[in-house]
Amino acid sequence: MEKKESFLVGKHYLMKQAFGQDELHEREAMCTRTDPPPCTAACPLGIDMRSVCDYVARGNYSKAAGIIRMSTPFLYTLSRNCGGECENRCTLARLGDSVRLRALERACAMYGGSGAVSRFMLPRKQKKTAVIGDGLFALACCWELGKKGYEVSWHTACESLMEPLLRLGIPEEEAKADLAALQNLRILRKEESSLSIEMLEKVSEEADAVCISPYPGLVCRKENCFSGRKEKGVAELLASAKRTALLADCFLQGAGTPPEEENRESRLFVTMDGVEGSESLLDPAYVTKEGAAAEAARCIQCQCLECIKGCVYLQHYKRNPRAAIREIYNNLSIVMGNHMANGLINACDECGQCKAACPNGFDYPDVCRIARHTMVETKKMPPSAHEFALLDQQFSNGEAFLARKQPGFEKCRYVFFPGCQASAVSPDTVEAAYRDLSTRLEGGVGLILGCCGAISEWAAREDLLADAEERFRSAWEEMGRPAVICACPTCRKIFDRYFEAETVGIWEILLNLGVVPSEGRTAAVHDACGARGDKKTQEEVRSLMRALGYQVAEAPFSGDLSPCCGFGGLVRYANPQMAREKADFAAGRADGMIVTYCMACKDQFARTGAGTRHILELVYGTGDGTVPDLSRRRKNRLELKQKLLREIWKEDMYMETMLPVHYAQGAMEEMEDRMILKSDVDAVLRAYEESGAAVFDQEHDWLVTSHRLGNVTFWVKFRKEETGYLIFGAYSHRMTVE
Repeated sequence: MEKKESFLVGKHYLMKQAFGQDELHEREAMCTRTDPPPCTAACPLGIDMRSVCDYVARGNYSKAAGIIRMSTPFLYTLSRNCGGECENRCTLARLGDSVRLRALERACAMYGGSGAVSRFMLPRKQKKTAVIGDGLFALACCWELGKKGYEVSWHTACESLMEPLLRLGIPEEEAKADLAALQNLRILRKEESSLSIEMLEKVSEEADAVCISPYPGLVCRKENCFSGRKEKGVAELLASAKRTALLADCFLQGAGTPPEEENRESRLFVTMDGVEGSESLLDPAYVTKEGAAAEAARCIQCQCLECIKGCVYLQHYKRNPRAAIREIYNNLSIVMGNHMANGLINACDECGQCKAACPNGFDYPDVCRIARHTMVETKKMPPSAHEFALLDQQFSNGEAFLARKQPGFEKCRYVFFPGCQASAVSPDTVEAAYRDLSTRLEGGVGLILGCCGAISEWAAREDLLADAEERFRSAWEEMGRPAVICACPTCRKIFDRYFEAETVGIWEILLNLGVVPSEGRTAAVHDACGARGDKKTQEEVRSLMRALGYQVAEAPFSGDLSPCCGFGGLVRYANPQMAREKADFAAGRADGMIVTYCMACKDQFARTGAGTRHILELVYGTGDGTVPDLSRRRKNRLELKQKLLREIWKEDMYMETMLPVHYAQGAMEEMEDRMILKSDVDAVLRAYEESGAAVFDQEHDWLVTSHRLGNVTFWVKFRKEETGYLIFGAYSHRMTVE
């Protein structure tokens, strides 16, 4: 894809379009949320009967009547003559009676028809139009052209404007109300003795465009003449007039011929979950205000909310995917200025729940993924969004990395890869699992402690993803290219995507080896995002739960519709508040204990205070229920590596000790929120000891010193005491100022 570059104020600005407008429209079209409901799609005039029902149910008949008058001013005429195709297509008919929409139209005329009629018109146009005909079609054409600002000459044998309506049996008072919308329009009635072809020829010479009623049977082949179609119903006739006037308007403006709009089936997906059928109690022959309001309240307000029901992200931003991708597209098109959708893009966990829920498979996460790659490539991605997570991956695949064959084996049949989160959150579980697997599996079981590279993929850092791939591949090939036993569904998905390695979930291995059942109790299973679409893994985990003696309770939004815990997509780092909201929602789906098979999920749920366990903790009786902070997570990885090296491979590992430090009340919580590690504080204090540079805060009686690590400047507030340093707080700037 071609890049467009510009140089402004000595800085290099890159702009790269993520995808073209054609692809944007194709993606948007997959979402049917803004499509009309079946009743509106079936209506020749496209009247929004969903909104009509909403207003009538609230007793606002004037507003409801105004909705109908947006499509046609002939409210009374339509209400007495509507064919009711909308009623025939009502979604509620699946479970019972349709909403009596024709009766509601009549109620709008009876109780809201006297409301003010909109007088809004476009500016006057100089070109002149003409309408030829006697009936409702001609009258409707006059209104359609007149409201567009044209002067209209109506050639008719009618003696008055009211005559076409009176012919339809409309009472005089109602006819006057329908014609109120034509007041102040430039409509000049020219009474003709007869409507002849000679008269038509003459009119077509005098007017710039002519609309011809289909009923006199007049035909004109001139390009400025437009004939309507014969229709049986009033609604269809009014729609024909609307189309004919539109053709004339487009001709006068040189806009070409608009596409034909045929009545169609609605694409809107409407689930009937939780909807109960009901019978109509409204007598169409006797419509009262109260009865009409009760009938309108039966309307289920058809809309597609499948992707939104279980997605905290879409609920939080009050977006649907169709609107969101347009916002993202516009955001990426900005060369300079504020990129207001950056937060929207980075708050998506790319979990795929919305795609699984969408009846058309609308892939909104793919748009966010493309957007992140584009932002990284054009240097529009804020470093603060994902830097901490990327440094954590670097730590996992650097200082905390471990790759060893099982003692006594030159090559291994298996290698256990627990994932970086398991080693950080529950290291004793990782140790217990490896000791068990290496004891009960034949052929040797190697161990790799590190990160699969999912963090880089979420951050759209292909360079760092390649580094992680190479780190794993080198160790894997050294072990003889063994089958990879994964304890994390996301790790397994990454390996399946980027490696030719055979992978297997540890749950499948344990089912085959057997587990010791415990006292039976009931627990819900939270399905990890990495297992979305993987029915085999989902069922294996449930089978393992039952083998352990548990009864599995299915929580709402389980399986492929399971919500993200808030860690996926690095939302925990880019938008901590959003991550907390996601975790609260996901953990709150079950009243009792919720069991996970992703350690990141377990950690996120534990932070909400929910009763949660990882399934391997149930298998091995590990996990003490503590929630490690960011510094403890790093230390857990190092201590696990040190312990395994010492006890299994008989190797020593040096771990550097930190300066003696104590923390004042609230300081560690503040550091956790700001993603500042104890090792960062230690580095700042060591720099202080070397330079002695600090500022004395007389008001608080403490020193403030700073030190830059990478592109982050850390500031520490401290006091030096006999027993070491007392830390009162810390903050950082994750940016580079040029």
